Amino acid sequence: MAVLSGFFIAWTMESALEFSIFLGFLYWAFPGLFCEGFTRVNKMVDVVTNRVFDTYNRFSPLNNNQNDSLATLTSLKRFARDQKFKKALTREADIKAREAQLFDIKEHAPEVHVTRRRPFTGLSCQNCTLTSRESLVSKTTESLALRNILDYQLPTHSNDFLHRTFSHLYQVYELKKFDYPQVADFVLKDDRLQRAIEKATIQQFQNADNGDDEYYQQLLKANQKRAKKLLYDMRSTLSDFLLRFTSWVLYKLLSYFLTSVVVHPGQVEMLKKAGNSNLPLIFLPLHRSHLDYILISFILLNNNVRSPLVAAGDNLRIPFFGSLLRGLGAFFIRRRMDPVMGRKDHVYKAVLHSYMNHCLRAGHNIEFFLEGGRTRTGKPCMPKYGVLSVILDSFMDGTIEDALLVPISVNYEKLVDGNFVREQLGQPKEMETFGNAIKGIWSVLNSNYGMMRIDFNQPFSLRELVKTFNMTGKVPPNGVKKQLKSSLSATSLYGTDIVSEELKSLVESISKHIIYDCAQSTSIMSTNALAFLLLTQYREGATVEELVVALDNLRKELEYARRDIGFSGDSIDVINYAAEMLGPALLRKERTATDEVIKPIAILPNVIELSYYSNTLVTHYALESIVAIAIEALDKSSGSVIYQDLVENVVDLCDVLQYEFLFCKPCQSLEQVVSGCIDDLVIRKQIFLEDNTQDTDLNVRSRRIARQFDDDDDEQVEGPQKIFKINPNKTAVDNLKHLRAILMPLVESYAITAFTLDKLVGREMLESDLIQNVLDELKLQLSLGTVKYEESVAVDPIKNALKLYQKWGALECHSEKKLRLYYLRDNQDNSESVKALYQKVNKYRQSR
Repeated sequence: MAVLSGFFIAWTMESALEFSIFLGFLYWAFPGLFCEGFTRVNKMVDVVTNRVFDTYNRFSPLNNNQNDSLATLTSLKRFARDQKFKKALTREADIKAREAQLFDIKEHAPEVHVTRRRPFTGLSCQNCTLTSRESLVSKTTESLALRNILDYQLPTHSNDFLHRTFSHLYQVYELKKFDYPQVADFVLKDDRLQRAIEKATIQQFQNADNGDDEYYQQLLKANQKRAKKLLYDMRSTLSDFLLRFTSWVLYKLLSYFLTSVVVHPGQVEMLKKAGNSNLPLIFLPLHRSHLDYILISFILLNNNVRSPLVAAGDNLRIPFFGSLLRGLGAFFIRRRMDPVMGRKDHVYKAVLHSYMNHCLRAGHNIEFFLEGGRTRTGKPCMPKYGVLSVILDSFMDGTIEDALLVPISVNYEKLVDGNFVREQLGQPKEMETFGNAIKGIWSVLNSNYGMMRIDFNQPFSLRELVKTFNMTGKVPPNGVKKQLKSSLSATSLYGTDIVSEELKSLVESISKHIIYDCAQSTSIMSTNALAFLLLTQYREGATVEELVVALDNLRKELEYARRDIGFSGDSIDVINYAAEMLGPALLRKERTATDEVIKPIAILPNVIELSYYSNTLVTHYALESIVAIAIEALDKSSGSVIYQDLVENVVDLCDVLQYEFLFCKPCQSLEQVVSGCIDDLVIRKQIFLEDNTQDTDLNVRSRRIARQFDDDDDEQVEGPQKIFKINPNKTAVDNLKHLRAILMPLVESYAITAFTLDKLVGREMLESDLIQNVLDELKLQLSLGTVKYEESVAVDPIKNALKLYQKWGALECHSEKKLRLYYLRDNQDNSESVKALYQKVNKYRQSR
């Protein structure tokens, strides 16, 4: 009986354990239900347990150990009940804690940091090329991350030992093969060239004393021979093998002096789609370095886009390197032509025109630099129109059905070709030679130039752009009323004699549109940002903490303007990295007791190089700076300015600096862009406080009475004028001061150039001598303190100022071969006229 009782108790206890586990599962699955029935379940357990013990006491024998057994069982019973109760309390506490945590999460949600998307720059103009803007690009291509093309990785499916060992050879071997047909034989038979040869022969024959027919045949053969020589000196010998070999070499060499070559895969995808359109691609990059066209071809080749023929200056036709460039796609053209002899050189023009036509017809892509040469200042140069006029003429005469124009922006953290300080200080340019090329390559391979960034803008249709612009010179469809116009260069490749009158405005508008687009899509490097802050805000130096705050604000402004920033990370790290890249020749670090101070070396000639890096951002802030300068030139005695007077001053100063910047696209109105800039300054930098109450009825009535004495009776009476009150807040005043400092070096250069023209009264002077006189005057006034900015002493703004005064009718220029002779016009050849010209520009240097 005792044994049976033991088995019964064991079975009962095991069932109770299983029952407890089951109850635990119910509690986990249905906590509410369990809590409500917990008391009932506990009572049921007590009843079952009591009956088990009653049964045991009834059948168990009475002995001495019975009390001990009962005591043990009673203690076990109490222990089990206590454990169950404790577990129940613990579960209830867990439920309450979980509910409290959920409530806290709902009421105090953690801050979520949203990563800003990188702006997808370079989309074509919505006004001019709406159809092209909606093609080739998608949300997927926009959201792709930047890529360093030097970090080539094999496909994941490649397990071949040779592929892994010789990855770069494998890469170039797998590239798509293109045919690059030679067209020289077709050019020599071209009707255009034959007519030009005959025309040149007839002119030579008529100017000669010999009228013999045999002499005519000799002249004809000489011109034919010359045309063949010009063609073979010019032509490209683009080779697929040489492109692949050079690509392999570049994979090995680029990492020695560049940390990365960054492109946007979305932009490359657009190029691939455009390359499949069977239309010629016309690549139009900004020109900063000789490395530009090499790396552009390198990127295109490694992304299976047909490499272009590249228009290169004939100064690069040097031993070995000239042949190498020719094999990589370069065809050599003259940079400049004499305006007298050039018009008679019909043979050269016909050779180039026919060669480019046949290249386009054969399916070649073309690349050329609208700026003509490399920028010496870091700002985009004004476009040259010669080569683009050939492309446009090929489209107009039906040689090509259409072409896709591809603006390209290029920027470097540190310029690979070195600086242009010597040229900016008046020394002649060093010609390219074999020895200089070897020295330059060796120097480059032993230096660190940081990152290079290439941005391919969205390709757009030439046909669509031509259709948009009105070829008769009328107002484009979007209502443009006033733009700044400049004359075509008389010394460019074609000058004004090959472009018909009805196409001049079209060529100019397309060229300026492309340069403007490239400038807007140029990525801002860390060296650009630091140099800009030091020259415009902290010329006397600043602590690292101050620069961090300024850089943070600058980054916010650039993001607001949807400008792509070519750097990332904390601002303090960016500043230290940029300071290291610029080097001790351009700035120095000084450690004080509490802070570290960074100072620019703002003395000649170092400041010229520092301004080169700064000018990338100067282009972005040019119009805002002009507004700030125009405000200072107005009468502010009442503490306010009249809106219309401000706009007129801004437009006038834009006219002064028209050879320095493109302030708007050709499809925009300058006044509208200026108005938008002023409104933006009101909202974003709070320089103005709008105040319309000062223009009272008395003022309006006074203006109406004054107009009664005017000769123009048709003039309409204006309504109340908008008046802006100058914000006296210190932050607003500092913003105005910093904006004004951006372009004041240029204004100083233009003003001193006009002042120096007094030396031309009654005499003539070669351009080189005149420029040297202006440089000497700038240095003198810099030492006297009347000129405040060292970067004003530079050749490029002086040359642009001379172009401006020539356009204004104050100067005349006579060109003979490579020499230019300047003199004042007859009606301006006196000191009073020169003084008036000087005051017209110098008023913007003075604060009223």
